[in-house]
Amino acid sequence: MVVLSHGFESNYQTGGLIVRFIGNLFYYGLFGVDLFFVLSGFLITGILFDSLADPSFFSKFYARRFLRIAPLYYTVLVVLFLLTPLLHLQWNGMGWLLLGYLQNLRPSQISTFQPGPQIGLFHFWSLAVEEQFYLVWPTLVFFIRGKKPLFITTLLISGAALLLRIVLVFHGTPTLDIHVNTLCRADSLLLGGSLALAYRSHYWPRVLQLAPFGFLSAAFIIVFSIRFLGMHSVSSLASMLWFDGFRYTVLALGFACLLAWALRPQSVARWVFESAPLRFLGKYSYGIYVLHVLFLSFCVKYFRATILTLTHSKLLAVVGAGTTSLAISIVAAYLSYNLFEKKFLRLKRYFDYQSPAPPPANTVADPEAISAV
Repeated sequence: MVVLSHGFESNYQTGGLIVRFIGNLFYYGLFGVDLFFVLSGFLITGILFDSLADPSFFSKFYARRFLRIAPLYYTVLVVLFLLTPLLHLQWNGMGWLLLGYLQNLRPSQISTFQPGPQIGLFHFWSLAVEEQFYLVWPTLVFFIRGKKPLFITTLLISGAALLLRIVLVFHGTPTLDIHVNTLCRADSLLLGGSLALAYRSHYWPRVLQLAPFGFLSAAFIIVFSIRFLGMHSVSSLASMLWFDGFRYTVLALGFACLLAWALRPQSVARWVFESAPLRFLGKYSYGIYVLHVLFLSFCVKYFRATILTLTHSKLLAVVGAGTTSLAISIVAAYLSYNLFEKKFLRLKRYFDYQSPAPPPANTVADPEAISAV
C-alpha cells in the first residue's frame, strides 16, 4: 500500500473517471502505515505476553528485535554516510537523529528529508515510532503482567492518545507534528495489542463474529469522509478534529478488525492474506519498505521522462516508472534478505524463549516469521 502510494504518485485529476479512481486508490495507500502499526502492536504484544515466564525476558526480546531490524537499517545509513563526500549529501543534523531512531523529533524535516537529490529517507519516521514503542511497551507488559490489567491499559493509553491529539488540534499544532509523534500514534499500536490479548481470551469467538462488521463499518466511515471532506483537513475546526484526531482511531479499530477477520477460519480475508503473493510480500516487506524510496526518485526522474518521450503518454510514464520502481524494490529486498539479513536472523536461535505459553488454538503462523515486524 505504501509503495504504491509513493511509486505511482501523480496528478490524476486531469485523467478520466477510471484513471482518477485508480490514482486515488493508490494515494490512499498511505493508510498502510496505520495497518502496519496495528499489526506490529498485535504481534509484539503477543510475543511479550507469551514470554513473560522467560528469565531473560528483556535481553532476548531486544536481541531478537535488533537482529531483525538493525542490520538493514544501519547498513543503509552507514553506506550513505560513506558516500556523503562523493554524492555531496547534506544531513543538516538529521544523521545523528537517524542513528538514534529520533528522526520524528523533527516532523517537518523528516517528512520530506532527502540528503541528496535522488535519495529519500522521509519514510523512516515510522521506524522511529516503532523503535520508541519497543522502548516502553515491554516494560509495561513485564510489570503489569495480568491479561485483564494489560487489556485495560491498552484501552486507557489508546484513549489518552486520542485525547492528546484533540488537545493538540485545539492548540493549533501542525498536522505533521501529530502524524509522526509516537504518543499521538499510540492507539494504532495498542489497539493491536488489545486484539492480541483478546486473541488469548475466551472472548475471541465473539471477536471473530464481529470482526467483518467492524472492518466494513470503519471502511464506510473512511470512504464517507473522503467523499465529503477529501484526504486533507481544511481550516475548519471540525475538519481538523476528524483528520488529526478521530480518523487515526477509526483506522486503528478498522485494521484491528481486519486482522481478526483474517484469523477467522474459512473467511474471505483469511483466504486473501494466506495467498502466495501476499505471503511473499509479507516475508520481504521490511526490506521493500526500507529500500523502495532509495530507488524512487531515480525511477521517477529518468524512467518517467524516458517513457514519456517514447510514448507521449503520461499514464504509461507513471505506470511504467512506478512498476519499475516496485520491481527494483522487491528484487533488492529479496537479495538483501537472502544474502545479508538471513545471516543475522540465524543468530536469533541463541535467544530463543524458554517455556513459552502454548499457542492459541487459532494460531495461523509463527509471529516471528512475519518479517515486517
